[in-house]
Amino acid sequence: MTYWEAIQILHKHFYLSGRRNKIWQANSVAKYIYYVLAVFLYAYLAWIGCELADLTINDNLGGYHFIYALLPLFLFIDYLFRYTTDHRLLMNIRPYLLLPLPKHSYTDYLILRQLIVFKNVNLLFICIPFGIRTVVPELGATAMIGYTAGLYLFLLINGQFFQFTQVLTARGLWYWLIPILTYLSIVIITIFFPSPQGYLHRWAEIGNAMIRGEIGIYAVLALLLIGMILLNRSFLERRIRQEQYTSETSKSDKNNINLTIFDRFNKIGEFLKIETWSILRNKRLRLIFYLNTFGIFIFSLITAFDPESDMVKSNGFLYYSFIVYGLSSLSRIMCYEGNYYECLLMQRNSIQNLLLAKYYFYTALLLIPLIAFLPLALIGRISFWTILSYALFAAGVAYRILFQMAIYNKVTFSMQATHTGKNVNTNYIQLIVTLVTIISPFPITALGTWWLNQPIITNTLLSLLGIFFISTHRRWLISIAQKMKDNQYDQLEGFRRSR
Repeated sequence: MTYWEAIQILHKHFYLSGRRNKIWQANSVAKYIYYVLAVFLYAYLAWIGCELADLTINDNLGGYHFIYALLPLFLFIDYLFRYTTDHRLLMNIRPYLLLPLPKHSYTDYLILRQLIVFKNVNLLFICIPFGIRTVVPELGATAMIGYTAGLYLFLLINGQFFQFTQVLTARGLWYWLIPILTYLSIVIITIFFPSPQGYLHRWAEIGNAMIRGEIGIYAVLALLLIGMILLNRSFLERRIRQEQYTSETSKSDKNNINLTIFDRFNKIGEFLKIETWSILRNKRLRLIFYLNTFGIFIFSLITAFDPESDMVKSNGFLYYSFIVYGLSSLSRIMCYEGNYYECLLMQRNSIQNLLLAKYYFYTALLLIPLIAFLPLALIGRISFWTILSYALFAAGVAYRILFQMAIYNKVTFSMQATHTGKNVNTNYIQLIVTLVTIISPFPITALGTWWLNQPIITNTLLSLLGIFFISTHRRWLISIAQKMKDNQYDQLEGFRRSR
């Protein structure tokens, strides 16, 4: 088998693997919902590009040069956005190591797959409408070729850097310093410019060189891309062989963590231990927990330094800070428990105790955003009554909506789902429940704050609704457990089929 034949075979196998995925086949409605959301997202990005062009034209911000000044920020956003869609495929490559494939063919396929993926053009949906409104009227239509080609090379380099760091960050938390320091250094460089005009002028020179098609700038970008590809190739090859032929020694420090504090809660305490251990031992859940906590404290800092910004005044991010733990975990409730669902059915009231433990656990996690925003209330940056109302609403109404997914989820997730994207729940009901959870307080906010101009009405209604569902949590959790008992055979079949 030749080198290119091996590449084609790998591409065909990966394509068929995605098409034959039982989770993907079982949720055909979700596919069309994702397509509609994708079209809406790209249309929204194009609208942002047009609005940005109007802003630069009206405010005289340098015309088309302004897009190059924003390029570091766009690359950072592109890097973050890739984590929501891209998944490591190293575990899928491991079986091919047993076959007599040409050397480096499997790593080169992963790199080639990253280079031709459609996600590399996401930000072009902002840049191209911006260029049509600014570059074409000033320099002509032919200038759009160099403008687009230069930006696309930057995105390709950013994609290779993402794949390189994605392999490293999966090995340990300290490797996150590589992307953090890289993008932070770009921000620090801007400090050494004497003025914003000097910073804009420097990026304008780079942009003009790309638009004119100068060989020098394209040679530098091409060499940087080739260097990232070779570096990526080396680390991918090494990491794949490490996962195949070596095994890391188990760390005993996590096993020394004492969770006897939960023993006083009897059977519910055992499920509380499971929830705690799942975050401590599962890399994916632990990373999501760290990122959510980091985002909460970042928003609290933004509120402290700029309490008059629209992002703070709308209270949307404040509410999201309280539901972020539930959205990331409770929307997939029972998916990890699907691995031992038969054992739950054999024990009396085990599902009910499991749901109660999850509710108490994620209600206790609300103390994190509450503590993060409490100092802001003490110094007068935000009302304590507002913080408390959103906390109560999240613990009551939002969790009541999210726990409903325990009835509909029928997909089993691997307990060590860190290397593959197969365990993505494409259930369209999950999308609907997530959207309902996010927008649920806004009708009350619109009534009290925007229409009647009485924030106290908003806080009162949110608090009363939250207190009602909190006080009745045992009743509606028992109702959910009973419905799960009635549909136990359908759920059990779904969990077994997706393992």
